[in-house]
Amino acid sequence: MGARRAVGVEADNGQADQQAGPQAAVHAFASALASGRPTAAAACFTRDSCLITPDGTSVHGRDRIAELLEQLTARRTVIEMDLLTIHQAGDVARASGHWRLTLDGPEGTRFVQACNPTVVLQRIERSWRLAIVAPWG
Repeated sequence: MGARRAVGVEADNGQADQQAGPQAAVHAFASALASGRPTAAAACFTRDSCLITPDGTSVHGRDRIAELLEQLTARRTVIEMDLLTIHQAGDVARASGHWRLTLDGPEGTRFVQACNPTVVLQRIERSWRLAIVAPWG
């Protein structure tokens, strides 16, 4: 279980791995973000999804989330994740685990933050998409 996976340039687009299951959809998102492709990362979300920021603000909708992901890719965000735990009920799944986010900080430094995210996924047709992402728990 504790296998840490550094996510980099693994998927060519945000949709390639999503048909494999909810865990692959989470990894596709992290990979797209780490490789500087915010549009591909945003494509991993449902149209009416929600991303919760560190201060508890809810950002709704794929387009608004894409704007936030642009900021994260500008800060060269990389997500390392321990093997996720997935609980699935039909077309809905909940993923939890441990992430380590590394991103640009002030004056050329790199900032590292550990968090325990909660991710809710929804299967739409045959593709898994992120519906709610709360990276900071």
